[in-house]
Amino acid sequence: MTAEFSEKQTTCKEVDQLAENTVEYVAFLTRSEHRFHVLDLLADGAGSREELRDQLDATRVTLSRILGDLEDRDLIQRRTSDRGYELSSFGEAVHRDLVRLQGTITAGQTYPKLISRLPTDWFDFDLRCLANGEHVHRKSEDPLAAARVIANAIRGGSSCESLVGTFTSLPMYGYEQAIQNGTEPEVRVVFDSNVTETMVEDSSLRAKWREIQSQIDSTVYFSLDERVPCTVDLIDGETVFFTVDRDQETGFDIISCSHPDVVAWADRVIGEHRDRAVPLVERTNDVD
Repeated sequence: MTAEFSEKQTTCKEVDQLAENTVEYVAFLTRSEHRFHVLDLLADGAGSREELRDQLDATRVTLSRILGDLEDRDLIQRRTSDRGYELSSFGEAVHRDLVRLQGTITAGQTYPKLISRLPTDWFDFDLRCLANGEHVHRKSEDPLAAARVIANAIRGGSSCESLVGTFTSLPMYGYEQAIQNGTEPEVRVVFDSNVTETMVEDSSLRAKWREIQSQIDSTVYFSLDERVPCTVDLIDGETVFFTVDRDQETGFDIISCSHPDVVAWADRVIGEHRDRAVPLVERTNDVD
């Protein structure tokens, strides 16, 4: 056995040991609902032993053991000012990652065939919020059935803010119909760079969005010079639709969700991208 091989073998054993210790650490936190609950409570701010006990269904002895275990592992610490408890910097990081893991598992259980295509790294809300949502028309044989749900929501709503990274023209036609019916909602749409190319180079689509803007004498469609991972539609400030391409089929998968945290995220993210966008018409100088 060479010295180099022995060194590599030792390194592999050390890595395996670290992985085993990590699994045991996670198991320690999740084996007892009270341990993670304490981290959850302290993530909202420092608390005294009495305040924690009031919010836990645990005896004084059990709480003392839990606090001692968490303190021994440097996940929580005592405040010198009032002897209350707070998360350590390490505890904050562990809690944040565990919440993320819980969210991923919950979303994966709710949408098992869709989770791999959702841009979860983009979402900074707790993914468990998506469990309150609905997978729209997932069993429909019509590849555009889900897109029609959004088109109908736009047509029947009073406002729509959209960030478009997965293109379907149905919402645009739904908006046009609402204008013709005299029920025009307030709509602002931001296309990413990929969809912008389609909207500018396709002469029929170019004529359609220009016609819409001329009818209402306002800028509706904007353009980004960057990609976005999926389409986000916010209808009436209360319902969010996430649209992603299907994996190996024609059409789209859509999740609708009205959780306040998801709505707040969509409102902020769409607004941030709209602030960076320019009117879509400015992208047409080279094609007219």
